[in-house]
Amino acid sequence: MLTTPGRWLTETHDKLRLWKDRGFRRFVDALPPWLTPNHVTWFRTAVMLAWFPFALFEPSLWQIAVYAFIYLLDLVDGAVARFRDRVTPWGSCLDHVSDKFANIAVLLAIYGATGYQFGFLVPFMVWDIVMAVVVALEVGTGSKTLAYLRSPLEFAVKTALWASLLFIVLPTL
Repeated sequence: MLTTPGRWLTETHDKLRLWKDRGFRRFVDALPPWLTPNHVTWFRTAVMLAWFPFALFEPSLWQIAVYAFIYLLDLVDGAVARFRDRVTPWGSCLDHVSDKFANIAVLLAIYGATGYQFGFLVPFMVWDIVMAVVVALEVGTGSKTLAYLRSPLEFAVKTALWASLLFIVLPTL
């Protein structure tokens, strides 16, 4: 079924993540030793929660810059966790759930800023809500099966989302 491709995607993603982390090595080494990956994730989550009402009620394309900052912090918290050997199931769950809500916020900002004309973005937002619940269940149950199934599904959905953004939304801006 999807378990074998899911394992392959997960392993490939892990290899790419370690390659990507190398670019943050000097930055992570310069951070104070007391700073944990969860500190970075909680800060990122706080920024996202402060931004979320604006994405919902005052959407604008400039808010993509806020998402870029949140995404940068996402790269940093992962690098801190891996370089300092501070990876935990709780931190991973917090990271993934925060990612999902940041994705929802940026999609809301794009959807609203383009005059709500791209209704196909709504299922992608629903997808991220469902995936936030699935990630929480994975951590709560300790099941890796869901993770192996989630990887190929996430890959397919995110590929469709990016193709839609690039070929449908972007040309209208």
